[in-house]
Amino acid sequence: MSRRKHAVVVGGSLAGLLSARVLLDHFEQVTLLERDGFPDEPVSRAGVPQGRHLHVLWEHGRGLLDGLLPGLEADLLAGGAPDLRLPADFLWLTSGGWRRRFETTRMLTFSRGLLDHAVRGRLFGDPRLAVRTGIEVTGLTGDESVTGVRYTERGDAGRAEERMAADLVVDATGRGSHAPEWLAELGRPLPRETKIDPLLGYASRYYAVPDGFDPGWKALYLQAGPPEAKRTGGLFPQEGGRWICSLSGAGGDYPPTDDEGYLEYARGLRDPVLYEAIREAEPLTPVVSFRRTAGHRRHYDRMRSWPAGFTAIGDSVCAFNPIYGQGITVAAISALELDRMLREGRSTRWFQKRAKRAGAGAWLISTGEDRRYAETQGPRVLPHTRLINAYVDLAVRAANTDPDSCADMLDVLGLAKPPTSLFRPASLARIVANRNRPVASAPLRPEPAAR
Repeated sequence: MSRRKHAVVVGGSLAGLLSARVLLDHFEQVTLLERDGFPDEPVSRAGVPQGRHLHVLWEHGRGLLDGLLPGLEADLLAGGAPDLRLPADFLWLTSGGWRRRFETTRMLTFSRGLLDHAVRGRLFGDPRLAVRTGIEVTGLTGDESVTGVRYTERGDAGRAEERMAADLVVDATGRGSHAPEWLAELGRPLPRETKIDPLLGYASRYYAVPDGFDPGWKALYLQAGPPEAKRTGGLFPQEGGRWICSLSGAGGDYPPTDDEGYLEYARGLRDPVLYEAIREAEPLTPVVSFRRTAGHRRHYDRMRSWPAGFTAIGDSVCAFNPIYGQGITVAAISALELDRMLREGRSTRWFQKRAKRAGAGAWLISTGEDRRYAETQGPRVLPHTRLINAYVDLAVRAANTDPDSCADMLDVLGLAKPPTSLFRPASLARIVANRNRPVASAPLRPEPAAR
């Protein structure tokens, strides 16, 4: 197939950056349009509203990213990103009790600023990629097919709207995407949308790790115990020899942002170990909050009329509660589906079905958990959802005591396997066999590798 001439990516999100990377394999020129700016240093930026909170990269996503941008993992490690054994390096209190510390997989943890800086460093040197910041895209051009975008330069209200032609436009503007309105201007009906809101909010801050602190673990993860216990706390190492502490609460039990209130909220977690770790630690930043965590799916895949020349990707299609750290992996999977669309000559409508599938596992996991809270807003909970959640409770309990069950569970959480894999005969047998094994009290010693 002959190379296409020009593609436009709207939005410098991670999904947008990875889309640009893929498009460079298929187009003579790619233009990335971003309304904000890109910092020169590995720091968070305004255009990533959740950028100052906890970020992790599961093993499956790690391989996908390094395949798209060879050398990226080495850049992250060189930048100081901790490489953690999971769950051996963790104290992990699940909804079903403490998890034993055998080793089944690995996880990278880092600031979002470090990740985005490393991705841009691998991407922005390509002379075929034009990056324009301070651009506000206001709509699409075309009719039956999208032929480009309309845009203005931010801060220049008197300047006339301009147009940019493209053979393909990719919307990667995230949760706040205006693609439904853009499509409506072209005569397409607004897509159906599903929203599931657990009324969950985050509050995060960085701490210096106290000198000589060595409790035998590298990370803490204290999960909520729904429906009554609504609070979750994570304390993870990051580059620069520091901790990031992220506290969250569902059902409107939002963590405060003042110093005293933040510590008091941490003391209200299901175990005091996180509070005891940070109460004497030196805060390095103010507490920052984030509450746009509702699951939000736009059903572009169900639209009967979808224009050629246009796709939506990442959070523009399916945004979900970020507590499980799956968004980076979903962005990589979606970018690979975009590559497949172009390699195989598939339609943009085909891609929207694949984009839904890319986020389906993360959507099922996050919304299934979100629906455990009585305060959650959204469609009513069906009986089969309650049955699935009851089975997941058994799976979590088995994963706490059995290395193979833990490996199965972490493969699902990391999106290496679909949630349905937990229902396969081998997994089912392990879950049933281990469902009543006693759960340990707070374990402090890691165990040998499971596989």
